[in-house]
Amino acid sequence: MSGRRIPAVLSGLLVVATAMSARAQGEDPPFRPFDVAAFTAHVRTLGADDEAVAAFRAAAEESSFAIAADELLQGLVPAFGSAAAAAFDGDPAAALELAKLLGGTDLYVRAHARYHLGRVLLDGDDPDGAAQVFADFLQQDRNRTPLDAEVAFFYASSLADVPMPGHAAQAFTDYLRLFPTAPERFRAVALQRAAELQTQLDDPLHQLADAMKGVERDLKKSRTGDPTQERQRDIVEKLEKIIEEMERQEQQSGGNPTGNSPTTSPASESAAPDGESRIGSLGKVPGVGDRWGNLKDRDRKEIEAEVTTGLPERDRDLLKRYFGRLGGSTKRR
Repeated sequence: MSGRRIPAVLSGLLVVATAMSARAQGEDPPFRPFDVAAFTAHVRTLGADDEAVAAFRAAAEESSFAIAADELLQGLVPAFGSAAAAAFDGDPAAALELAKLLGGTDLYVRAHARYHLGRVLLDGDDPDGAAQVFADFLQQDRNRTPLDAEVAFFYASSLADVPMPGHAAQAFTDYLRLFPTAPERFRAVALQRAAELQTQLDDPLHQLADAMKGVERDLKKSRTGDPTQERQRDIVEKLEKIIEEMERQEQQSGGNPTGNSPTTSPASESAAPDGESRIGSLGKVPGVGDRWGNLKDRDRKEIEAEVTTGLPERDRDLLKRYFGRLGGSTKRR
C-alpha cells in the first residue's frame, strides 16, 4: 500500500479504536442504533408517502432495516437507484456514478452510495481504495444509516486484502466486540479471518506472502522502479534464509520440518448466496474486469474523461487507480 493512502485508512481504524476506548470507559458508544424515526422523517422530504413508509417498515421486518432503507432510497432517488443497480450488475461504470453522489447534499444517500462504492472497489480487486472509502464512512457517515456494522466488517476485510494483517486482525476483533448482534454469518467469517490473520503474523512465510502480494500490486500498477525492486530483493533474501533454516531443521530431526501449514479461507470468499440486495451478502460480484475489457475503446475513454473532469481531486485519484487496476487486469488475460 502506498504511503499517501495509509493515513486515510488508518484514520478509519482510529475511529474503531476510539469506539472501543469509549465503550470501555462507559461513555456513550459512538455506534448507536439506527434512528428509524429520523430516517422516516427524511424520506418523507424526498417524497415518500404513508404507503411507502408502511412498505418500508414491512420490508424491514421481513429482511432488515439495512436492505429496506437501501431499497427505499433507490426508489426515491433515481440517480442512486440506477448506480446501485449497475453495481449489483457488475457494470464498471457504477463506480463513477456512485462517486458522483458523494458530493451531494443528501447525507443518507451519500452514506449508502459510499457503502456501495466500497463494495464495487472490492469487486474490482482494489482493497486499497475500498479501505479508504470505508474509512471515510466510519469518519463521516456512521450513526446515520443501518449500514455501520457491514461497513466495519468490510473495512476489516479490505485491510486484510491490502494486506495489512495486523490492522485487519484488530479491526475484525473490534467489529466482533462492537456489533455482538450482527448476523452470525458475518461474525463467523470475522472470527475465522481474525484467527487466520494472527497465524500470518506469527509465521514468517505468511509475512513473506503478504509482502509478495504488495509487490504484485505495485507491478499491476506499473510501479517497477527502485523501491519495488528493492522490496523484491528483500523478499528473495528472506525466503532463502527461511529455506536454509527449514533444511537445517529437517536434517537435525530426520523428517519434515514442523510449522504452520498454509491456511485457506473459503468463508472469506463467499459465505452467503447473493440475493435481491447486495446488502447482507458476503460475496463479490464477478467479472467486472472482463466487462471493462469488453467495452469499446470510446466508451472506456468517455468514462475516464468524465472521471478526470467531473469529480473532486480525491475521488478522481481514487477512480483513476481503480480503472487503472481494471485495465491492468484485462491486459494480463
